[in-house]
Amino acid sequence: MDLEISKEDADYMYNLVEKIVEEVGPRMSCSPQEAEGSKVIKDELEQTCDEIVVESFTCHPKAFLGWIKIILIMTFVSMVFYLFMQWVSDLLLIIFSLISFLLTFLSFLIMWEEFFNYNEFIDPLFRKKTSQNVIGKVKTKEEQKRIIIFSSHIDSALQFNLLKLIGWGFIPLAFLGILVILTWLVLSFINLILILIGFLTLKGIFLWVTIWLLIIGTPCFIFLFFFVPLGDKGNVVPGAVDNLSSCSVIVGLGRYIKNHKELIPKNTEIRLISFGCEESGLRGSHRYCSAHLEELKNYDAVVVNMDGLETPDGFHVIEYEPTTRTRHSEEVIQKLLKAAELAGIQAKRFGAGKLEKTLGRLSGGSDAASFSKANIKAGFLNSADWKHRSSYYHQNTDTPDKIRKGTLENALKICIVFLMNEINNQT
Repeated sequence: MDLEISKEDADYMYNLVEKIVEEVGPRMSCSPQEAEGSKVIKDELEQTCDEIVVESFTCHPKAFLGWIKIILIMTFVSMVFYLFMQWVSDLLLIIFSLISFLLTFLSFLIMWEEFFNYNEFIDPLFRKKTSQNVIGKVKTKEEQKRIIIFSSHIDSALQFNLLKLIGWGFIPLAFLGILVILTWLVLSFINLILILIGFLTLKGIFLWVTIWLLIIGTPCFIFLFFFVPLGDKGNVVPGAVDNLSSCSVIVGLGRYIKNHKELIPKNTEIRLISFGCEESGLRGSHRYCSAHLEELKNYDAVVVNMDGLETPDGFHVIEYEPTTRTRHSEEVIQKLLKAAELAGIQAKRFGAGKLEKTLGRLSGGSDAASFSKANIKAGFLNSADWKHRSSYYHQNTDTPDKIRKGTLENALKICIVFLMNEINNQT
């Protein structure tokens, strides 16, 4: 299919990225800068959409990564309690064993719920703040029967200190830290059971193992403790690739549709959404999905989420997100792959291989996961050069020059052809 994006439309998208980076700057979740960035998107969408809605919501943005420091301290204290058990009375031995196990168990539970389920498990322990989702609606002239959503997120990440320091080496370091916690969880449980059934003489059975776990784990814990800076010091990431790249495509799509009304499928409302707080555990997309769940189901909604657009020839249609164990809609996956093929753009399925699943355990989730988990048909489009991405990902080097020429045009083409195919499927 011969589809050309004009230089004017292409320049518009790249210029929008540069404008927000230069005039707004880093936009960590719930910050004034995130709100200012959302306003820029809102102002741009107002020029192309029939209706603009800004939906404010509250969440606890620092909880999503703040749990790391909490569980590291709790696990370390748990091990120290075990070491002190060697010199206490029988009664205190039972108490110390119980405290040691409970601290480790709670640490694992917090990690599992906050990161591997993206649940707001300990969020109320952190300060509540306000963010916003910006929704642009392109309405149908006929009776509305369907909704197609193209989405992105406006917030930028806190800087990942470890990634900046050692690149992808932080992944094995994080896995080692998790392994230490899991190992100690099992050992502290076995120790508690032995003590409770009367084997008091075995109170030092894991003494040397514990010492070695501390020797191995302490350096990991120290590095992971400073994974992100304290307070607002981490708000230094321009977030050009992640994720102004996708925001610009969303706005560019609205601009293109305004001049090509024939792209609107019959009986279909198109929604262009910029979510807040994606970097704080997908809070914005989760709030939107929860608030509109009945509507989305009634109108057979389809969601195309985009994130991290960097290279024009390496598009990935993500089928599975290992961190949250989320599988996306096969229907949407096939539609995105077909749209890319017809547009003459290289794209492939990504996420279901053994290596991808293993390394992806710590990769986090996308806003598409909020919808897929709620049984709303969703797909996730990404275009990242992972070999070189460690040099800027979630760092202050995520600047507009990291978006290679042709990337935004190709992403826009995929979205346009996606809509064309929807029209063809109606005939």
